[in-house]
Amino acid sequence: MHRDLRKLPKAELHVHLDGSMRLKTIKQLASALPEDRAFPKGFGFKKAVTPPARCSLPEFLQAFDVTTAVLQSAEALERAAYELCEDVHKETVRYLEVRFAPLLHVEQGLSPREVVQAVLRGLERGGEAFDMHTGLILCALRDRPLEHSMEVAQLAAQFSSKGVVAFDLAGPERQHPPQIHREAIAMASASGVHLTLHAGEGCCPEQIRAALELGAERIGHGVYLYKDAATEKQVAADKIALEVCPTSNLQISGFMETYADHPLKRYFDLGIPVTLNTDNRLMSNVTLTHEYEAVVKAFGLSNDDVHTLARNSIDAAFASDDVKDAVREEIDAFFA
Repeated sequence: MHRDLRKLPKAELHVHLDGSMRLKTIKQLASALPEDRAFPKGFGFKKAVTPPARCSLPEFLQAFDVTTAVLQSAEALERAAYELCEDVHKETVRYLEVRFAPLLHVEQGLSPREVVQAVLRGLERGGEAFDMHTGLILCALRDRPLEHSMEVAQLAAQFSSKGVVAFDLAGPERQHPPQIHREAIAMASASGVHLTLHAGEGCCPEQIRAALELGAERIGHGVYLYKDAATEKQVAADKIALEVCPTSNLQISGFMETYADHPLKRYFDLGIPVTLNTDNRLMSNVTLTHEYEAVVKAFGLSNDDVHTLARNSIDAAFASDDVKDAVREEIDAFFA
């Protein structure tokens, strides 16, 4: 593989808005907070948003306390979305699906609708400025009650024709099975939005099977799929795309020491549509180009393999056929 992967036209399907901010922006937004919400003098922002190289999912999620604290205004949310578009544009991401949990951003008076509208404005401005296509995924949280996920599902329904493309469940997996949110998932699906669920990220292969039974069209991470042979076979047969995030998975999985330990190559060889993503560009200090380069090096992937990975991402995108066709043409031209 000798091509410049930074120039590879890419689609990214799994990136969290509040996990992919610029550190400089966080500091600027924090400096403008009122005294009652201000961070302590000398607060170490970089350390606070950089989880350990190996940690549990709950430990990893602690870093979001900082980013959600500064994303409590419409201006901040719109800025973060726009800047993410600008950042991914620099590495030739042509289609981007951004996800976030809107109910985490209502602490200072914004309504849930205003939160979603702000992010959509940022993505729209970014798409126009950088000639790219975007979609927004709304996340409910596993460890919150059903009422929380029902409200997120209602938001997804309200904005299903305005840029919201999917509903997701995120957060800690242990003791929080997705079936708790069955009613919310059904509501979201009935509204016409797509369904992608975090499952099998840091544990719990049984959650992948549960996600599929609930109608998931894609699986967020799916690292532990190999521990459930029947579900792995089903995922391969049904061509369910996995949103793999190599560096984040390395941090959280609990069993990988190097990228070569990631089961993504096993899944790829089984014909499962593996897609590469960053998850949290800030917390993992990565770009999508880095994730491609790391996987190519770890597994000695060929040009054809990388071509397949790139095509997998746009094929699995929750985008219109016109958008998917356009990005496919760009990808194919890169490898011609």
